[in-house]
Amino acid sequence: MGLKGSAERIRMLFEGTSLDSPLPPSYPPAAVEIAPERVTGVRVARERRGGGLRIRAIASRDLPRGAVEASLVRPNILDTATVGRALDEVLKEVAPGEHRISLLLPDPVARVSLLSFTALPATRREMLEVVRFRMGKALPYKPEDAAMDLMPVGRAAAGAPAAGAVLAIFMHRPILDQYEALLTARGYWPGLVGLSTLELFNLFRGRLTPGAPDKDLMLLNLTPQYLALLIVSAGQIIFYRCKPHPGGADGDGGLGAVRREIYTSLAFYQEKLLGRGLGRVWLRSAGISAAAAAETVGGEAGCPVERLRLEAVLPAGAALRLDEDGGDLAAPAAGAAAGRRG
Repeated sequence: MGLKGSAERIRMLFEGTSLDSPLPPSYPPAAVEIAPERVTGVRVARERRGGGLRIRAIASRDLPRGAVEASLVRPNILDTATVGRALDEVLKEVAPGEHRISLLLPDPVARVSLLSFTALPATRREMLEVVRFRMGKALPYKPEDAAMDLMPVGRAAAGAPAAGAVLAIFMHRPILDQYEALLTARGYWPGLVGLSTLELFNLFRGRLTPGAPDKDLMLLNLTPQYLALLIVSAGQIIFYRCKPHPGGADGDGGLGAVRREIYTSLAFYQEKLLGRGLGRVWLRSAGISAAAAAETVGGEAGCPVERLRLEAVLPAGAALRLDEDGGDLAAPAAGAAAGRRG
């Protein structure tokens, strides 16, 4: 890929989160998520009457264990042929005739950090330089080998003497290249690259409520390979955590590991961020019993747990039949296709 192409690719990375984007970006109508367990694709379109978005196509193909392993630094695509065949089948159903498509990746492939600033830099260029410098020693690779982007999230956490905070996202370029190559080899351009949990937040953010005005909320993205969570206070992200976990290692489908990570996260939230307490947890559980997960999470968080329901924010077309489990699988890809323009 030439210099111009590389620059364009990095510009499109996490498109829509920029600090200084001069024009609203044009998002592809189709998105595909490459997860360790499966490849899932979604296509959306606007209705002729009313202009509302609807899901027009959904496709999903399971992957064998070991075909994809989400990692910050190691190669992720370990069986290119198998993943490619699954991707071909999904793209045939959700993106016929398209040239651009959104690409959604599992959270563990990126380092996501919330950084507070006593004074925000005046320009995006200055912000990029400062963030890259601050994160240099925290990355498991050289900062110059990272593709990165930033998203302002408003005020800093309670108790922090800061003017504001920024969500910084870093990904090792060779890993990003692996995923993008799967699309470019098939004639598709990755018009947007995002992370599963952040796209869930984009899709559902208008409906996420804490249940009480003096409480915060948690969004929990739970899969057999990892959990990722956001804590939101007064509409702003104040905490992010992603942790791989061995599904089934505790003999309870991995829910023992989930319980421990919720405890650890809430301890930090209470002690370091002076958290107000959670009023509600919003749950997406893909490949793990939603009822069992809700019971486990609710017991640790001490508040009601509500399942995220895709049909509540993005209805399916008349020809589609989508149950709750199918909605859980498709929700992140639907977020990439519709969450930033819905």
